[in-house]
Amino acid sequence: MTNLPKIISQLVKVARLSYKRGLICGTEGNFSIKVNANLILTTPKGICKGFLKPSDLVLVDLQGNRVKGLNKNNYRPSSEMDMHLCVYETRADANAVLHAHPTTLVAFTVSGLTLDYKILPEIITTFKTIPVAQYATPGTSEVRQSIQEIIKTNDLVVLDHHGIIMLGDNILDLFYKLEMLEHYAKTLLIAKILGEPQNLSNSAIEKLIMS
Repeated sequence: MTNLPKIISQLVKVARLSYKRGLICGTEGNFSIKVNANLILTTPKGICKGFLKPSDLVLVDLQGNRVKGLNKNNYRPSSEMDMHLCVYETRADANAVLHAHPTTLVAFTVSGLTLDYKILPEIITTFKTIPVAQYATPGTSEVRQSIQEIIKTNDLVVLDHHGIIMLGDNILDLFYKLEMLEHYAKTLLIAKILGEPQNLSNSAIEKLIMS
């Protein structure tokens, strides 16, 4: 656990930034980083991430159990920890998992509207698709069932009427991508207010992909 201080700093930073940017509110959202082959560092249950302290974080094993002797507090991991465990079990390349509730992005699922537009170059080149999982009751095994197949081939899943879960190598990179996706959803919303969004042409998309 030689990198634990760095990992702690990154996790707290992303949690606070997500709250500051309005990507989560109240005690919403949960974040985790795989420390090594046996340990995961995660945010606690029932704590506002905007005021999160390093000492609030919780170390758990690969079953989501608090590791005795390593935790300095009595906090429990999020009730949605199983969602994180599902990602780590399914994707060996996942070193970090982020779950947030970006308002505009989720609003599209609440309204039953598609997010499948090709309107912003940065989104096209960063995300091959923005898949949406069917609704599942938060904090239950239904969530695992709804995302498991999708995350085999995707690094993100929008959760219907709920939020988003993302996986990657670096928690800071996931935060940047989360901001991009919410910005995309806001742009798409404004475009729909003004008129019908216009996709980029196939030739323009091909140039982006090839560049």
